[in-house]
Amino acid sequence: TKTTLIAAALLISTGTTFAQSTQPNFVGPAIGLTVSAIQNKVDYESTVPSINGQNTQTNDSEAALIASYGFALSPDWVGTVGISYSVKSTDAGKVNYTAGTAQSFSGSFKDHLTISFAPGYRVGPNALVYGKLAYHQLKADFTDTASSAGTNTHTGTGVGFGVAFAIGPKIELRAEYESVAYSSQKIQLTTGA
Repeated sequence: TKTTLIAAALLISTGTTFAQSTQPNFVGPAIGLTVSAIQNKVDYESTVPSINGQNTQTNDSEAALIASYGFALSPDWVGTVGISYSVKSTDAGKVNYTAGTAQSFSGSFKDHLTISFAPGYRVGPNALVYGKLAYHQLKADFTDTASSAGTNTHTGTGVGFGVAFAIGPKIELRAEYESVAYSSQKIQLTTGA
């Protein structure tokens, strides 16, 4: 499974007025919401010839809660650690196949958890460009009309880049691109025959 994320995040920095006045932008704790356009691509391998080699590609959106902490690595460099949790499931697609009669296999992704590190370089006092490395975990719900339904967990690594703007005191707007490659899972299915 490969997922491409294009996200926009609105982060609200927290802290005291004193801390804000003495710390530059992008440093300190923040909470917020991300809204992402997602493209999921799932490749299928199976001993059932009509499934083997098929793939699905779906476009969907995701909303996630995010908490992060930025710390100064030097006057121009900032490191940000973050964690996010998706509050919306996304479509994983549907594959039609033949196993005696016409059947289908469909799925969705949910409970998407991300832990990330993003080193960034200040481009002036109100802008930051950054790279991102992230650990991803999500659950995949699936239904197969020839057998049953189930859930399994996939983990993956994401690599991306982005830009952040301080649009006001304690308010950041971020835009980023990330590509995530997830682990594969074997699902033992039976037609009951």
